[in-house]
Amino acid sequence: MRTLISIGFSAAAIIVATSSAAAFGANTATAAPGSNGGTRVALQATQRHCDFSRTNFAPKVPHVSEAVGSVVIRTAGSSVVAEVNLVNTAEPGMHYDVGLIQAPRPSSATCGPGAPRTTYTGLDLDEAGRGTVTIQDGIRQGTTGVWVIIQRPNEHSQDPAEVYTSEFVVPV
Repeated sequence: MRTLISIGFSAAAIIVATSSAAAFGANTATAAPGSNGGTRVALQATQRHCDFSRTNFAPKVPHVSEAVGSVVIRTAGSSVVAEVNLVNTAEPGMHYDVGLIQAPRPSSATCGPGAPRTTYTGLDLDEAGRGTVTIQDGIRQGTTGVWVIIQRPNEHSQDPAEVYTSEFVVPV
C-alpha cells in the first residue's frame, strides 16, 4: 500500500514539473530569430510546393533518401544567411542545387532558380560525402520567414533524384 502511495506522489510531482516546464518555455529547441547563433533546422526528405505545403503525390520512381543534414539560418542586418551542411557518404562527389526561399508565397508561385524571392547556389560533396555551403539574400519587403530546399537533379526526369527541405519555416 505504501508503495502505491509513494508512486502516486512521484507521478504527481513529475506531472507538475513537466507542466511547469511547458508553461515557462523550458526545453525550447530553436534560437530566437535574429540572434547571433541563428536557428538550426533539420533537413527532411520531403517534397514541398513553393508555399511550403507538402506535396500530395510522389514521383513515379520513388527516390532513395540517403543524405542527412541541417541548416543554420540567421539574419545579418537586412540579409538572411543560411549555412547548409549535408552528408551523403553513399554518394561522394555528388552535386546538389540549394535554394533559399522567402515566404510567404502563393501556392501558384514558382520557386526554382531565377524565380522572384529565391536565391540558388550549388553544393558539391567532397570525397568523404560531406558538403557545406553558405547562401545569402536580402530580405524582401513582406517576407516573414525563409526555408531551404536541396535537390539533386535527375537526368531522366523533371522530378529531382533526391530532395530535402527545411523542417519548418524560420521567422525573420
